[in-house]
Amino acid sequence: MIEATWQILLSFGRIGLFALGGGNAMLKLIQEECVENRGWLTAAEFSELLGVTYIFPGLTAVKLSALIGLKVAGVPGMLAGVIALNLPGLVMAVALYGVITRYQDAAWLRKVLLGMQYGALALLGAALWALARPLASGGALSWTAAGLAVALFVSVALFDLSPFAGILIFAVACAILL
Repeated sequence: MIEATWQILLSFGRIGLFALGGGNAMLKLIQEECVENRGWLTAAEFSELLGVTYIFPGLTAVKLSALIGLKVAGVPGMLAGVIALNLPGLVMAVALYGVITRYQDAAWLRKVLLGMQYGALALLGAALWALARPLASGGALSWTAAGLAVALFVSVALFDLSPFAGILIFAVACAILL
């Protein structure tokens, strides 16, 4: 159990150090590390744990690191996963706060921050592709669910529907139609 906890600490620490864009941007890195590199989970188990994280409030990647750590190494693994995922970002934020506030009008800093935004967007796209690929290739894609998701997006983005109301309507429609 100590070896597994140490591996979780290293894996999630590396993800926390190199992931740009926060929780959802980390999903692809977590999936690669835990499914493909370490073999702690199957792709189906990863998708199930990810689904469970959406039931509870809070940051997706933090909840996912806790669930994976708990599955792999029990409570010590859960604590190691959460701490390792969050600590690098916290340390970097504290360390770089002075630099960012001091040089906030500098062109080079704006370019660095813009690059980080695009990097985070790329990680989000990779996470979405990794999660959607099994559905599309296995023929299990529900066109009803896809249509409901598109309708939710259009309603919120184009017609100014409240996101809260849109999600409630989406959940009810899914329960009825799926």
